[in-house]
Amino acid sequence: MPQASLNALLYCFQEQKAWLLQQAQEYESGARKVSGRIGGKEVDISENIAAEYRHNAGNMQAIMDAYERLHAKEI
Repeated sequence: MPQASLNALLYCFQEQKAWLLQQAQEYESGARKVSGRIGGKEVDISENIAAEYRHNAGNMQAIMDAYERLHAKEI
């Protein structure tokens, strides 16, 4: 992959990761809420949503780390 393309990809991944973490923070702080029905009761599932966003951000970071390790071997 050309270096310019790799740099653009890493930039987009970093921006997406930052967005995911911001969303997670909003759910954790109570600025945003999501409710759902579990066992016939209305419950707040905001923490679950926040955890999912943080998990996805971690996955994106793992991908970026892998690209950086691969690129380091080329030097």
